[in-house]
Formats: sequence, C-alpha cells, structure tokens
Amino acid sequence: MVVFVTGGMWIIGYKAWGALLARCLMERGILVCCLDYRNFPQGTVGEMVADVGSGIAWVMQNCAEYGGDPNRVTVVGQSAGAHLSALAILRQAEWEASGGTWSEAPWPVSRLHAFIGVSGVYEPDNRDFVEHMNAKGLYREVFWSIMEAGLSGARANEALPRASPVAIARKPAFTQSRAPSLLPPITLLHGDKDQSALPSGSKAFAAALRDAKVAIVERYYTGKSHTDPFVEDPISGGKDLLLQDIISTVFGTPQEIPTRKRMIPSVLIALARWCIPF
Repeated sequence: MVVFVTGGMWIIGYKAWGALLARCLMERGILVCCLDYRNFPQGTVGEMVADVGSGIAWVMQNCAEYGGDPNRVTVVGQSAGAHLSALAILRQAEWEASGGTWSEAPWPVSRLHAFIGVSGVYEPDNRDFVEHMNAKGLYREVFWSIMEAGLSGARANEALPRASPVAIARKPAFTQSRAPSLLPPITLLHGDKDQSALPSGSKAFAAALRDAKVAIVERYYTGKSHTDPFVEDPISGGKDLLLQDIISTVFGTPQEIPTRKRMIPSVLIALARWCIPF
C-alpha cells in the first residue's frame, strides 16, 4: 500500500497530481491512496501536517478492506508533500516516544513500512533557502505565513525550526529519545540539478537522520531538475529510474521494470520543460 502526498509549493497541491505515479504502481499490484491537504491560505503548515496525519491514519485503519496490508504501508511525498510527510512522521515519532501508545495514537509511525521523499524540502529554517524561494517567486512574506512565522517573519526563529525536518532530527530532545528507533526506513530521491527544492536539503536531512541512527538511503539523479523524475521522465518513455526506486523500496528488494513507451510527442515534452516554472 502506498500513500502519496503531492507537492505544489503548499499553495497549489491537488491529489490528482499523483494519478500518473499511481497508475504505474497499480500495474505492479500496489494499492495507492492519494491524499489532499489544505493549501495556503486555507491552512498553514501545522494544519497541513494534521491533514496528512489524518490521511495516513485513515489508510492504516481501512486499507485491509481494499486488500491492502496495514503493516506494509509506504508513504511517498513529493516536493512540499515530502516536507509535510516528513514532518508528520517525525512529530508522530516524538509523540509515541513521549509515551503515546498505539491504541491512543491516530496512527502508529512504528508500523510504517517505509517513507520515500522525492525532491523534498527539508530546511525551511535555512535563510539561504528562504531567499532562494523568494527569488523563485514564493515571496518570503508568503513563505513565512505558510510556516506560521508571521507576515513579517517576526516569529521565524521560533516557527521555522518547528517546521524543519532537519532541525527536528538534530534536536537533542529527539536524538536522545526513542523517537529515532520508531522511524521506518527512509529513502530520499532527488535530481542533482533541482533549482527549486535544492538537493542540499536532502543531503542535510540524510546526514541528520544518519547521525540519529536512522536507516537512510539517498539517491541523486544526474542532470535531473525538480520535476524531471516525476513528470517529464515518465511521459518521455524509456527507463524510469524514479519508478524503479520507489517500487524497489515498496517491495523491499531490487526490482527491474520494463522500459515505458513515450506518452506524447517529444516536441511537447521539450515545450513543457521550457514552460514549467519549477
């Protein structure tokens, strides 16, 4: 069972964006549930994380009715969805480590099979990242508001670390608790030419998790942008490395998948690469 959490810069995410991946996974006998969460300004990061947690809880409680195994649930988050999923999983691990029990918890993170973060944002408290996103069009005032730091960023020093998977994974209160041992194996996948969610964020998150003794796998796709592994490559046909890595993680063993046919003419794919702002 895969729970997919879409990206969209916390503003334009929609569950149907997972349809292409879901179709490919279903061909391998994997059930897929694509979650929605409140976008800004209808919600801020805390409410988005709560929505993601509620969705994961529903899947774990109900997937058996659809033929899924509640002990083989893998969460896959992409871009902002990877950020929100990582936050949900880390916060749930903190809750369980503080004394919460499975019967009381909305969902037991310790029973997740795996977490896969694709092109994720993991350092919203990094000032360079905030300025980078401002230059890309996600203006700092909007970004601060999403992350509950206030329109002027007055609460940035307090709010941004709470919204940062890297900061949480480095906290002594986290690393010195049972929380790291409750986390599922984590796989981080990222294009090394991503100019939106910088791959340095995945590297920092992986390093923090590794220091906390969490099982972590990293893979960086040479020459790939923010959307290449998730959008352009699947419709271009050929070898789909991202799909292969996701399926391998879901099944727990290396998987070889056949090359895929091109879905639309190459000229349209080239035009899409030129137009996509990410």
